[in-house]
Amino acid sequence: MSKTLIFYATAGIGHKKAAFAVKEAFDAAGRKDVLLKDALDYTNAFFKRSYCATYLFLIKRVPTLWGFFYYILDNPLIYTLLKSVRRLVNHINSKRLVEFLLTTKPETVIVTHFLALEVIAHLKRKGILNTRLIVVITDYKSHTFWISQYVDSYIVASDYTREDLLGRGIDSGRIKVFGIPCEKKFSETHDINALKTKMGLAPNKKTIFILSGGFGVGPIANIVLHLDKLEEDIQAIVVCGYNKKLYEKIEKIAASARHAFKIYGFVNNIDEMMAVSDVLVSKPGGISVTEALNASLPMIVMSPIPGQEMRNYKFLEKNNAALRIQKPDQIEGVLKEVFASGKMGALKEAVKRIRCADSAERIVNEASQ
Repeated sequence: MSKTLIFYATAGIGHKKAAFAVKEAFDAAGRKDVLLKDALDYTNAFFKRSYCATYLFLIKRVPTLWGFFYYILDNPLIYTLLKSVRRLVNHINSKRLVEFLLTTKPETVIVTHFLALEVIAHLKRKGILNTRLIVVITDYKSHTFWISQYVDSYIVASDYTREDLLGRGIDSGRIKVFGIPCEKKFSETHDINALKTKMGLAPNKKTIFILSGGFGVGPIANIVLHLDKLEEDIQAIVVCGYNKKLYEKIEKIAASARHAFKIYGFVNNIDEMMAVSDVLVSKPGGISVTEALNASLPMIVMSPIPGQEMRNYKFLEKNNAALRIQKPDQIEGVLKEVFASGKMGALKEAVKRIRCADSAERIVNEASQ
């Protein structure tokens, strides 16, 4: 039986990527007793399909409604009234997850999503599962859904996150400021000229990286249209994720554009794209932010959805590590400001101050004690 389990949930890409980064660090440390699992694989088929689909529908189509639910459920009084509903929903849909846990009886469970956290905390409260529970919060501020007195260790992004947990009643001894886990390749040194040659990029042009996330969310097409108006000699990489319609739309724009745009769907070499870029234009998901920080890449944040993305941006803003555009047509002015002044150097220095490139390794050490 495995001594250690890592659970994520495929609701967005970030929770999964954080879990894979931790597993990568366990593998590098020679630990062969670690299993990596999607908690949604141990729920019924309807729940698994609707869990991710509902999240994507809300953030794509009605982000304001998503933000309303996010903030209202982060109110302790309202959550107290509704947590029994959450428990009932998880009880009905996660019976296979409970069976797996009780059969496996792991010594340690590391979770990067709050679904498995709630189920495991309930089993610990009932006294029917005795396991060490390590929770990795994958955003730069917490939420009530992450909070439980049955968590043994919280792994958090920064002192900003730590202060938030302290304010929610979590004992300081249970909070470890290790950073959000990220694949090692994002903090490695690359041969930039060789990478640019491989990608067909000009060696001396400023390179803008536009990242839409795994599901292609955000005003990417409008960003590209306004970016093409820049007088500076630039080139751009655009990643559309799984959004085929967005890919086709950007492809049409690029066909008659004055600047060179390299367009991709879902890719596995985001680290290389960050390495060759001067600035990232992206939504501030917890993992996207962490990858950029580890790659020492300044960010321009676009259209953060209410909720976790806005809170992530607030962290960056507090540390002077990113700029923000509220509308696509603002990208021209912001980039002109960045390239024409000493702003780029200041952003890079701020990024270096808050990056935590060894989070996954520190989590492995914590779990191995």
